[in-house]
Amino acid sequence: MPTLEYLRNAYPIDYYAYSQAIPLSTGPRIIKRLKRVVRNLPCFHQVTHDPKFETPGTMLDIGCGTGTFLAAMQEKGWKVHGMELDAQAAERGRQAGIDIFGGTIDEVKYPSAVFDYVRSNHSFEHIHNPREVLREIHRIVKPTGRLFIGLPNVAGLMARLYGAYWWCLCAPVHVFGYSPVTLRRLLAEEGFEVERVIYNSNYTGVFGSIQLYLNRNNGKMGEDGWITHSKILMLIGYCVARITDSMRMGDWIEIIARPV
Repeated sequence: MPTLEYLRNAYPIDYYAYSQAIPLSTGPRIIKRLKRVVRNLPCFHQVTHDPKFETPGTMLDIGCGTGTFLAAMQEKGWKVHGMELDAQAAERGRQAGIDIFGGTIDEVKYPSAVFDYVRSNHSFEHIHNPREVLREIHRIVKPTGRLFIGLPNVAGLMARLYGAYWWCLCAPVHVFGYSPVTLRRLLAEEGFEVERVIYNSNYTGVFGSIQLYLNRNNGKMGEDGWITHSKILMLIGYCVARITDSMRMGDWIEIIARPV
């Protein structure tokens, strides 16, 4: 089992979540809208299905990277807090005006029942002590609050098809693997009731896994190759992902839960 000390240094310096730039709000409104449309195209961006709230509140994003999502929520009126294991990524977010703690939820002591929304999007599978983290989330989220967890689905079709070469396996930084069944059970044991399970996959489970398999003996990184960079295959991969999602066997799941 990877230790916390190991995980602090296990990520490459160019890890995608650490290098994401916080979008600037300057420039003509029409230009900003066009950029937003381009960013939301399936081949460029994966849109998460976060829960809806009537009014902005206070939120915590666990594993927030440089705080790109938090910056967008702050623009909508939310009071935002972030948590990021990588100290340099946390510092870049703070320099952009985002409140990000460089460490783990075990190290920062938030007051009880302070957050309306706690989010862990593709970070929960990186956590070495998930049960303890859920207990702390249960303490700091309001009784009316919501928890969002997005992560790979080890019971999906591509996981079964590609096995050790499945793109989303990502050992050893993905410390645990979850399915809708196991994550629902873990949440129930720690005081949460699942309200919704969404399958929201992208092209990487299909063609990223093929590239990873082709690179297994050539010394290249998993993403190095024409397959993962082909826009045509990207669009085909998204079509396949939507089919597997409709079968409830997609690569990525998003779970919305509430404390009970």
